[in-house]
Amino acid sequence: MNSFLVTALIAGLIINAADIAITLMFAAKPWNDVLKGQGIEPSPFTPPYYIMANFIGAGFLLAAYRLAVPSLGNGSATALIISLSLWAVTRLYGGGHAVMRQMPWRLFAIMSSGLGLGYLLAGQFISHWLK
Repeated sequence: MNSFLVTALIAGLIINAADIAITLMFAAKPWNDVLKGQGIEPSPFTPPYYIMANFIGAGFLLAAYRLAVPSLGNGSATALIISLSLWAVTRLYGGGHAVMRQMPWRLFAIMSSGLGLGYLLAGQFISHWLK
């Protein structure tokens, strides 16, 4: 297996661990209750979708980090910039749930924090792994 794939898979595991832990502890039940209150039955495909999306996001995180290294240097600061940038883009899109009032802002913030923690940790892993 090539090093890009291995690194991206490990980074994806890191993102998923943080995202899933925060979501399960603080947001899953309230989010399911909100959806049911709107007459929406949570899909059994939702968890696998987000897990897959986090692995794909890890690949983008790794690719963006590698592209940034020549101009920003290899290290924690570059990883922080790239992690926060990609996380912000995902949250701009994800915020649509809150804007449409499908999701309360509080739940959006909780779920965003889990994803953010995952991106920050995965970015730091990548920066140290590639040294």
